[in-house]
Amino acid sequence: MSIEAPDEIRRIIKERSDLFEKNFAAGDAAAIVRDYYVPDALAPTVSEGSGPTVVGHAALTSLFEAFCKDFAKARQVPRYIRADRDLAYEVSNSYLTPKAGGDEVEFRYVAVWRRCADTWRVETDFFALGKLV
Repeated sequence: MSIEAPDEIRRIIKERSDLFEKNFAAGDAAAIVRDYYVPDALAPTVSEGSGPTVVGHAALTSLFEAFCKDFAKARQVPRYIRADRDLAYEVSNSYLTPKAGGDEVEFRYVAVWRRCADTWRVETDFFALGKLV
């Protein structure tokens, strides 16, 4: 893999992350999964640091329904993006705003992006509470 992702891939990942934030703010877990992750046939996988790994759109939708219940919005902040022809990885922070008020909750995450027929999408996602940088 190259050291840094080309500007075009970084732009696409930013657009996908913006769409994730928009869908999260709308509380639409199904749209988060549909618009951000690879098709169900490619077995999208998410591991949240304190819970089990979940695979597939139905399980991911349930996971994000729980997050959307407790948090009003998500803010994705990319730190490192590296890419090759069909795969990329992103090491970043995400900040979730609690619906009950209070400080943002900080997560760190690693996402593996795959070039799909229509755009780049996340194939595997690992996130956990805490600071990255």
